[in-house]
Amino acid sequence: PASLTVDSGLGLAMDGLQPGRETCRRCKEARVDLCRRHWALPILGEWDCSEKGGLHLVSEFAKVTGGLALYEKARSRADLPNATSRLSPYLRFGVVSPRSLHYALRDAALPAEAKQVMSRRLFWRDLAYFQHWCFPQMSTRSVRPHHDLQEWTSGAEGKQFLKAWTTGYTGYPMVDAAMREMAQTGWMNQAVRIIAAGFLTEFLNLPWQDGHKWFNDQLIDADAPINAMMWQNAGRAGVDQWNFVVDPEAGSQDPTGEYVKRWVPEVARLRAFGVDVMHRPWTATPSQLKAAGIDLGATYPNRIITDLPAAREKTVRAMHRMLLQHPEWRTGAGHD
Repeated sequence: PASLTVDSGLGLAMDGLQPGRETCRRCKEARVDLCRRHWALPILGEWDCSEKGGLHLVSEFAKVTGGLALYEKARSRADLPNATSRLSPYLRFGVVSPRSLHYALRDAALPAEAKQVMSRRLFWRDLAYFQHWCFPQMSTRSVRPHHDLQEWTSGAEGKQFLKAWTTGYTGYPMVDAAMREMAQTGWMNQAVRIIAAGFLTEFLNLPWQDGHKWFNDQLIDADAPINAMMWQNAGRAGVDQWNFVVDPEAGSQDPTGEYVKRWVPEVARLRAFGVDVMHRPWTATPSQLKAAGIDLGATYPNRIITDLPAAREKTVRAMHRMLLQHPEWRTGAGHD
């Protein structure tokens, strides 16, 4: 098969493309960004994969005027491109050493309280590696084994839910924006990863393994121990179960609406009626939907679930049934 050496100098080859051209020999598709065989091209255009590029990100992030100064308070803002370091792919592949980042953070001319969360997250990386060493099967099996026995959404409904989630067509703009960003760039902000993960496990009642498998396939920073640790916690099966649920409707990670506007353009024009309306298109009036060119169920999907409290209650009841059926995994005080 022919290959393409990407002009950006990344030195990466892609199967099925003619050298130096943007036409696929196999499908004759001139718009390669629309060709499923060439899914990696948008990702390659998003990143400078070199060591020089990674070290430049470290330097810029650690400046007094860089992202580190924002990180403590703004790290959950998906609408601010410099609110996080975007260094996770470089750490994942060893392009940037965690020690290099550690010393850059230590030496940054900022107060200690402005650096503590980012510094602590470097140690989370080692925590994940330690957990993976203790539980080598944690990529597929729950650290709390009885949690694998929970009754999950299954059959046609389960397949429908999973397809809507993986493709970014759940009808919830923040969830859909997260999943589409990951498909296009191979990455997303940690805060919206939590939204997407919580939506799958808490509201759709699908096993964390489904999410872990998809993230492992889609993320360019997918790291086996970190991905497993975070998904296990999202599914309440890990060492440090999440004790919170993030509202997929609220849009607090996108107060300006820029994030959803970019990744879910179908609802972008609703922002004229308020960011809250854009984040909850089902609350728009018929006249607002018409003005924004939206036909719910046609141009943008209806919500796959409409009653979030009831959906979460269903998940909680399924978990409680599982716990009651397996008292051998519980202490007298009720702990795993």
